[in-house]
Formats: sequence, structure tokens, C-alpha cells
Amino acid sequence: MLKFLKRFIIIWVLFITVSVIGGGGDQFRWFFDKTGLVSQKVADWIATKADSLKEEADAVKELVKGWTGSKEKIAKNT
Repeated sequence: MLKFLKRFIIIWVLFITVSVIGGGGDQFRWFFDKTGLVSQKVADWIATKADSLKEEADAVKELVKGWTGSKEKIAKNT
């Protein structure tokens, strides 16, 4: 059971990493179109999840940029 849990966590971390760094679900769509390993519904679900993770990561990046930008302005004014 622990071995399965470790594998699941590693696969999930890799999925999140590829989703955020790789640009969302486009890579997954391309891979599943070329290989045909899973059905189209599963491929669409995985790609949609990757797209949503990418959007969330981009939103967090913009939020952090906004925070750091306002702190820089405050530091320059003092």
C-alpha cells in the first residue's frame, strides 16, 4: 500500500510539473494523439486538468508580481 502511495505521489508531482512548466494540456493532447494509449475522453480530462493547473499557476505568478511590484514602489518612495 505504501509503495502504491509513493508511486501515486510521484506521478502526481510529475503531472503538476509538466502541466505548469510545459504550458498546460497541449503536450498531453499531442502525446495522446500520437500514441493513442488511452481513450479520447480520458485524454481530454487529463489535458483539461493540466490547463486548469497552468491557469492557477499563472494567476499565482501575477499575484506575486503584483505584491513585489507594490513593495518596490514603497521602497523607492521612502
